[in-house]
Amino acid sequence: MVNTRYKNWAFLLFTLVIAGWSIVLYFRIPYMGVDLHKSNGEWIVADVDPKAWAVQEGIAPGDIVTHVDHQPVEGKNLWDGYGINTSTSITVMRSGHPIELDFSDRSERPIQWNVYFIPMSLFVVMLTISLFIAYKKPEDRSASLLILFLMSVALGYLAGYGNTVGNMIFAIVFMLALTFAPILFLHFVVSYFNNKGIVSVHKQVVTIGYGAVVAWNILYLFFIPISNSDQQTWLLMKAFGFIVFIIGTLIALLVQVRMYVRYRNTTRQALMIYMMVGNIASFFPFICLTLLPILLVGTSIVDGSIAGLSFLFLPITYLYLIVSNQLFDIEFIISRLRYYLIMALLPSLIFLAGLELVFIDTSIQLIVWGRLCLVIYGLSILFLYVREVLDRKLRNKVIKGAHEFEQSLESFSNRVSEVKKVSELEQCVQKELLDLLPIDSVGFIECSNEDQEIKLKRTHGNVPFEELYSQLHHNWSSLRVGKELKLTKGICYKIGQGSETHHLVWISDKVNHTEFNHDEKMWLRTLITHVGFVYQNLQLIEGLVQDLDLKREEAPPWVLRLLFRLSEQERRKLASDLHDSALQDQLVWYRKLEMIVSDEAELPTNTRSQLNEISEGLLDVIHQIRETCNELRPPFLQEMGAIQAIENLCSHAQLNANFTITFDHQDFRVELGDEYVLAIYRITQELLRNGMKHSKATHVNLQLYYEGRNIHYCYKDNGVGIEMDRLQLSFDHMGLAGIRERVSGLEGETVLRTAPGKGLEIDILLPLPVEDKDNVRRTTDNRTRPIMIFPHSAEL
Repeated sequence: MVNTRYKNWAFLLFTLVIAGWSIVLYFRIPYMGVDLHKSNGEWIVADVDPKAWAVQEGIAPGDIVTHVDHQPVEGKNLWDGYGINTSTSITVMRSGHPIELDFSDRSERPIQWNVYFIPMSLFVVMLTISLFIAYKKPEDRSASLLILFLMSVALGYLAGYGNTVGNMIFAIVFMLALTFAPILFLHFVVSYFNNKGIVSVHKQVVTIGYGAVVAWNILYLFFIPISNSDQQTWLLMKAFGFIVFIIGTLIALLVQVRMYVRYRNTTRQALMIYMMVGNIASFFPFICLTLLPILLVGTSIVDGSIAGLSFLFLPITYLYLIVSNQLFDIEFIISRLRYYLIMALLPSLIFLAGLELVFIDTSIQLIVWGRLCLVIYGLSILFLYVREVLDRKLRNKVIKGAHEFEQSLESFSNRVSEVKKVSELEQCVQKELLDLLPIDSVGFIECSNEDQEIKLKRTHGNVPFEELYSQLHHNWSSLRVGKELKLTKGICYKIGQGSETHHLVWISDKVNHTEFNHDEKMWLRTLITHVGFVYQNLQLIEGLVQDLDLKREEAPPWVLRLLFRLSEQERRKLASDLHDSALQDQLVWYRKLEMIVSDEAELPTNTRSQLNEISEGLLDVIHQIRETCNELRPPFLQEMGAIQAIENLCSHAQLNANFTITFDHQDFRVELGDEYVLAIYRITQELLRNGMKHSKATHVNLQLYYEGRNIHYCYKDNGVGIEMDRLQLSFDHMGLAGIRERVSGLEGETVLRTAPGKGLEIDILLPLPVEDKDNVRRTTDNRTRPIMIFPHSAEL
């Protein structure tokens, strides 16, 4: 690991040496920008760089170079070494006249921003990021590969100047950096994602890639001596180097695309898209606008030094990945770019067609048209981006009320959150429509499914109901919530739908007799959709309240179940609080008192007797609290089941009751759910409590059995009984109302029979839910029914 750290710093130091050497080379060797071609023993200027020093001094294509530094060029190879770039004087023959050009004053050379200073700026940025990565991740192999990749791109771009002026060392650096950059990036992708558990490609692909690049560069080094004397060989070797770079870049891109397709539904999707888009933006302008045109037509659409500016996307991409914990919403950016690419196509073609008509008599090279097309297309896309930004920032300032509709929706949502009735919502919608739209009438309409009746619920202004009736009669049923129905006068929207009725809102035409504009229609559609959701919710709530009002005496089972569940939760919470606080405190004080009483120190007999009474009283309180906790939260109820729970309850009730209890549970073999076990337990608890308080019975009989897919539970005592009329009046007082509501919550039935002197008999029927009916296990033998008899306390 330590070696990796030192290797990173050693490589960065090496790149600094190359950069320093390039600075020296820039000030020693000027860039003439002349492309010479040898024909019939003459050196002819084939092409010139319009921004270079040679053009500034007057050299033009077609000139014949006759002397360099006042020496004739016959027998010399002007391609050797730096060629004519180091000359101080060049003589050319133009139209039979010799012209001597002076290049001795190096201070007159133009500043080549695109050839040297921009590449040097990119090198500084890449070096800064690489130093940061080397410092933060000194032992990370992926970080080392990223450093190699970034600096190879920077060195290749920077070495372009030395390669152009004819320096052999920089030509080698240029070719090495150019061909190794794609495989280094591929190696980085494989290593980086393997560390995250994501398989990209097999490692052998990387090994084969390194082997191919190394083999090519060995071949390139072998042909360098030949290519210095042969221009065609030199151009051919450069072309093969470009092809290696293009193939390597395409392979790296295909690997990224393959990874994205495989892992596009994972959390790494945004990271993969971000890296892929960053590398496409960095390399493909240089490939598509410079390298491919050179290989195909012999000249570039955009100069390599300009197209190389796209390499600036590399530091932007990876710097953002390093310093930010979040990524841009890259999918949104790509979708927006795709939209602008399509939108900019038509105006660009129209503009180019107009230029073609203007310059129809002028001969323009195809490459110039290509450059012009790229510039116009790029400017169109840039204009669309700038237009969107300016529209977002200036629209509200320039156009009065441009964002009034957006602000209205926000304030309307806040007001609607406080609405509790449909009538209040309709009033709120009516006010919003009249305040925002230039209209004078609004009407709320109710349509019935059963008799197709249409009636007005609420109006403001003049609503032409007779005209609306004839048009709505055949059209309202096909409307969906939030959809518009255009009428002869005004428009209609459906805002709600119930089981029997449909609710519409009618909006009059604008008072200025114009159509609703786009912003008004979009606002209306959004508002009505939002109102539709709120309307449906309010209708459900109002319907529920009405059902509860109509069935106040007989609440729906699901409401009763909910109430009893909440009640049990509160019981459990109260039992836990009593056990953890009051009971523990009582135990602490009881033990302290016991220690005082049992102390051998002499206490007056009267005092010791009183302390013993207090101790017994505390013990009784502790016992009562424990009993209360057990009643609030029966222990092990789910584990015991219904039968054992009732048996334990009957045994415990005998401690305070003056009657005997017979519990007949027959051959009951039903596995009940927790809710049913708890319900039967609470019903038994209330029945026994009621028997002790009111019945004056000497015997109570409980019977539990399963029949006809229902659970039957019967209570019968031989108490004093009561008249049925008086029983209804004292229902709540006797606790029977709670029993009936608990049974109703399970969709069961309760039947009471009583008369004075005849005791009380209660029959409870509980239907089993569908999922519990398969858990019924009953035997068919004639075994004696199990009957448990619990004697009253006097017999214990």
